[in-house]
Amino acid sequence: MGLHFYFTARDAKHLLFGLILIEIFLVAIFVADTLLGQPKWTIHVLFDLDGEGNIPAWFSSVQLFLIGLVFFLKGRQSDPDYRPSSLFFLIVGAGFIFLSVDEAAAIHEKITHVLTPIAWVPRFKGDHGVWVFIYILVGVSLCFATYRDLMAMWKRYRSATSILAVGMGLFLIGVVGLEIISFQFLRSGSTPLLYQAEVALEELLEMSGESIMLYGTLLLAPQESGPHAS
Repeated sequence: MGLHFYFTARDAKHLLFGLILIEIFLVAIFVADTLLGQPKWTIHVLFDLDGEGNIPAWFSSVQLFLIGLVFFLKGRQSDPDYRPSSLFFLIVGAGFIFLSVDEAAAIHEKITHVLTPIAWVPRFKGDHGVWVFIYILVGVSLCFATYRDLMAMWKRYRSATSILAVGMGLFLIGVVGLEIISFQFLRSGSTPLLYQAEVALEELLEMSGESIMLYGTLLLAPQESGPHAS
């Protein structure tokens, strides 16, 4: 039995618009809470973009999970004899679901905690960010291993893949680029407002990147896979 997706490109665009509005709202609450000196402890805990296990973290986790789920469904839909292969879609789906679990359970922080005592492991100032080097190594290795599928995906689904690339770029700028700047220059405590501004921008880029990737995945999902796909 085939899998069918009952939505249109217009539906996906409306979803993207709604998600971006939610993200702006979440960042606005964080900024207001910071500027007002965190007057309500409950609000701070629920909406702290620099915290774990709160509303923004779960919002990001759900978005990443949905991206992974759609890739899994695409893998079930794809013709295994043609690139991009069903295995490629399943690997990408598994990667996003791992990132979803990481967002909810802060696996990357635990990796840093475990590997920090090892002297030769690279890190940033203050023993921060050990996970960055591990994740970059894994990500680059996967890109090399799936290079032919990535090129086939670009050729077969150029519009959806371009949107996915834009979303991934924003996501990586937020979750890696700005995080590195934070590790190196902003975590000393001497510039608290600048650090909070960096957190707000970092999380906005991360969440909006996820939304754009979800939009691209939803555009990708209904398209035919196989030798006659357009």
